Amino acid sequence: MFNFFGFGQKTYLGIDIGTASIKIAELSKEKGRPKLENYAILESYKFLDVLTDDSAMTNRSRRVFGGEATEMIKRLIGKANIAVKETNMAVPIFSSFLTVMDLPMMNETELAQAVQFEARKYVPVSLEQLVIDWNLIGQTPPTANDQGHLQVLLVAIPRELIDEYVDTARNTGLAVSAIELETVSATRALMGSDPTPTVILDVGARDTTISIVDQGFLRISHSIETSSEDLTRVLSKALNISLRRAEELKRERGVAVIREESEVASVILPLLDIISSSIQQIIDLHHSKTQRKIEKLIMYGGAANMPGLAEYFSKKLKIDITYANPFSRIIYPQKLEPIIKKIGSELAIALGLALRDMQ
Repeated sequence: MFNFFGFGQKTYLGIDIGTASIKIAELSKEKGRPKLENYAILESYKFLDVLTDDSAMTNRSRRVFGGEATEMIKRLIGKANIAVKETNMAVPIFSSFLTVMDLPMMNETELAQAVQFEARKYVPVSLEQLVIDWNLIGQTPPTANDQGHLQVLLVAIPRELIDEYVDTARNTGLAVSAIELETVSATRALMGSDPTPTVILDVGARDTTISIVDQGFLRISHSIETSSEDLTRVLSKALNISLRRAEELKRERGVAVIREESEVASVILPLLDIISSSIQQIIDLHHSKTQRKIEKLIMYGGAANMPGLAEYFSKKLKIDITYANPFSRIIYPQKLEPIIKKIGSELAIALGLALRDMQ
């Protein structure tokens, strides 16, 4: 799926490499607002081949990488006639490390040194194998009995993983300007500066990522292995149909299949309950730390469009759930409205990456 209508002005590119597809978004500025210039989604069903081998499920790859990714990106860039030579990219949370550290009050210079020292207590591998980044996300004011604390978000990404992304981009003729967590990219596109305590949910092909954003900052991001792939696999076995047909059925009928096929309910519902229980645990954890109530949940990614899924989670969690709209702050032609309603949430990460350099 392609769309191309740019005219050569300064643009910003984001590329999202996923398990089942690669997404690209190119933005420009118009009167200070982001404007859509190009978008592209190219699916790869090779991930379905992995599902036929149960042993492979314990070590399944999250990403389309190597030659396949290179060729897919080249095709997307060529078809969309994208001329920009730099891009931002994102890595999945399950391949990275994220935590919030509480540190004593100190100045900026002391903080930079303290983060490097304290990181060794939190990160389970040698720091030499990682690229470390951090962000001051808040502070606890001093009281009569406490000097106050700084809240620091620590992110660590394996150097080897970053090299994979850089090499993939280089092989397509692109330079990587920045690499960040997928959740950070999606949050930028979906939340902007909204301070509302919110769960961001991505039921992806490889894993499900549950994140909490509060007061404009990412606070928690946790990945579980139960995924959209698992739903496809058990649906295929329960109905004795091919994986490709199971994937189509999941997208077309979604949770309705459970109501219509009793044998499906016994295998699908436990997977959905694992996801909903994990969401509740993350919500409870955030509340125990902050006493702040989560007010809404935003679903994005391919599975966000699975019919009935939002309603199912809303009933289980007793929380307002909305479908992601990463285009809410972006100018785009009205003729694209039907397409954006259908597949817009799948572009959340790519759009968030493109928005990074526009802020």
